[in-house]
Amino acid sequence: MKNYDASLSAPLLPLDLWLSGPELLRGVPAALAAWLTDPGLLTDRIRAASGATPAVRVVEERLGFLTAEQQALLAAPAASCFVRQVELLGGGRPWVFAESLVPDHTLELHPWLAELGDSSLGATLAGIAGVERGPFEFAPLPAAHPLAASALARVASTPGVVWARRSWFALRGRRLLVQEVFLTEAGRC
Repeated sequence: MKNYDASLSAPLLPLDLWLSGPELLRGVPAALAAWLTDPGLLTDRIRAASGATPAVRVVEERLGFLTAEQQALLAAPAASCFVRQVELLGGGRPWVFAESLVPDHTLELHPWLAELGDSSLGATLAGIAGVERGPFEFAPLPAAHPLAASALARVASTPGVVWARRSWFALRGRRLLVQEVFLTEAGRC
């Protein structure tokens, strides 16, 4: 695998493994591929699959920094951002881990993005007219990848790789990035 350097004892993990196009998902089980490619609300999908009312559990909210690649994707003039990490629960179990990266210039125009609490960002955005959504990108993230490690920190069984997707949303021309890691429960449906 090209991500490893034999001269080092630890693997080198690129932070940006994201690729677009459903052809990347050819080897993914059909049930999980359906979750990854569904443009609808994940809370609706969790409700249908679990038979329970979905809940949002805030894991962490903090100041952070965008990578150069994320900064370019979001057309952000500065690297600083607001980071919100949540788990989407169904029947009390985590199904999806989501990380939202809101650049400072987006937060200046939409400060309510830092005040969502346990409200669903997806459901909130669905209720706003004129929100644009960028294309999905997908990544098989090794458990050691920072996003995967955050997603798996509270999960009992830790797979070696988890699948994730991301897409940007634009509100009045200002973008934010949502990255979602699909946990074991989602893959079973």
